[in-house]
Amino acid sequence: MARDITEYDINRRQFLAMSSALTGASLAGCTGNENKSGSNSKSGGNASDETVRLNVAIASEPWNFDPALWADTGSSSIGSLIYDEVIELTPDSELAPGLVKEVPKPTNDGMAFDYTLRDGLQFHNGDDVTVEDFKYSVDWILNPDNNSPIRRRIPNVEGTEIVGDRTLRLNLTTEFSTLNWWLTRGLEGIVQKGSRGTASEREGPTGIATNLTRDPSGAGTGPFKFVEWNTNENVLLKKNKNYWKDGVPKVDEINFQIMPEDSTRLANLRSGSTDLTTSIPDKDFKSLKNDPDIETGTVPGNTTEVLYMNLMESEGNPMSNVNNRRAVQWGIDAEEILDEIFYGRGVAQQGLWYPDSEWTSPKLKEMEMYDPDKARRELEKAGNPDGFTFEMLITKGSHLKDQGVVIQNQLSRIGIDVEITTLEKSALFDQIYNTTKWHAALENWTNAIPVVTYWLSTGFVPNDRNHNNWHHASPDLPDRYAPSGPPAPEDAEGNFSNGHDWYVQTLEKAQRTADEQEQKEIVYRLQEYLVENAIQLDIAYSSKLAAWSGSVSGYEMGSFSSDLRPATKN
Repeated sequence: MARDITEYDINRRQFLAMSSALTGASLAGCTGNENKSGSNSKSGGNASDETVRLNVAIASEPWNFDPALWADTGSSSIGSLIYDEVIELTPDSELAPGLVKEVPKPTNDGMAFDYTLRDGLQFHNGDDVTVEDFKYSVDWILNPDNNSPIRRRIPNVEGTEIVGDRTLRLNLTTEFSTLNWWLTRGLEGIVQKGSRGTASEREGPTGIATNLTRDPSGAGTGPFKFVEWNTNENVLLKKNKNYWKDGVPKVDEINFQIMPEDSTRLANLRSGSTDLTTSIPDKDFKSLKNDPDIETGTVPGNTTEVLYMNLMESEGNPMSNVNNRRAVQWGIDAEEILDEIFYGRGVAQQGLWYPDSEWTSPKLKEMEMYDPDKARRELEKAGNPDGFTFEMLITKGSHLKDQGVVIQNQLSRIGIDVEITTLEKSALFDQIYNTTKWHAALENWTNAIPVVTYWLSTGFVPNDRNHNNWHHASPDLPDRYAPSGPPAPEDAEGNFSNGHDWYVQTLEKAQRTADEQEQKEIVYRLQEYLVENAIQLDIAYSSKLAAWSGSVSGYEMGSFSSDLRPATKN
């Protein structure tokens, strides 16, 4: 199958610390539906007696509308219209001031950042946004007793202090030059002081609930106000007429239609009862492109396909042998996976980052990641010239099963037998986070922040997401710094008990430095170390897809962040 390169090369541009593709897309759709409150939603025109509604189909039910507890796509995609970021990540992956007047630079000898709120900000209930609200919002996330999943997105911040009428200072434990980038997904909303109440247990990805979880009415500052949430049906938002940003929003309502079935979303899009969806199977994208009544868009995405490998020396685990891991690494053809599973839409990775980024190691850019001969030589070094067998865990009911079969076939060519076991997602992660009884797991992961040091941190340093048992976050496993992986590089300066210790300290050095070239050199070495030792296998970034009916303009589609605020209807 020939790859359609133009689908992800069109309108590309480099952005700051990495490259990914961006584009602005026109999205439109108009339908005449009746909402639950009985008002009419009409297409065409902008008469004052008409309610213009944009119907957006999403695949997953949201779980939590408290911005300190977002851990799923459904919640954050809707919640981003109810609340505003403190620092915005624009669709072209640049930083912009959100609720603050400007993107600050470090102060206090690099050990703090000062954030000054805009004047005139109001919550949806009409109350003014104060610096005390700002402090409350940050402190609640930082408080370990609240178990906020967002806490890990505000690293190296030890506390806050009010240093002006509208200025909050975030004090650091160490210099941290990229903090503003992390805050684009760490502070996605300011809420009123005391509005969360007391946290309690509930079902869902975070297992936590506050007063804002089910009903954020009046809580946000964003372009749309929360109206209602009907489980398994829809979430309705209405226009915030007093929004602080001029010119948006441009529609009166956005109705998020919860439609888990692919066929239902596509049927509704073709019939006109849905205006827009980004939840599109790759196999159906071509037919949508050929529909004269539908517009489509695609950009290189931020979802990476990953094979996690268990580095621990446990009984019968072949992946504890670095040569076996390397054989798997060089035996997988990412281009074939893109062709077979993603219909050519995506980009093969050279290590863990975008292959044409200035922040990807030049050495890795020149490396052939698919090299069966090199894979066979690694099998010889491992003492397995005829190959070996390992078990691959895969999430049930997903494209990952088909991807796993492609990998199974590829590795069979060099003598490696792959036994596929499918599990529910929760069971899969319970096994790889909390036990040593697994070999490899195929999953995908969405990178929320377009900074390579974020990806170098996530999954590789101590936190609650231990993907490869290189470090051990579970109390049921050995000491988290047990040397269960490769040693530090031979040229490492200093004494390190294991390679993970060296890796963490070296990454911290990269985060501290403000010199871009010095930071790049450190980042390159870390990337090369991960590949040299096959810590995990980052296969490919799949493209982001969107489709919409043909009468609207203004939706901005980007690799890391998209914007519904300026979407309009004719």
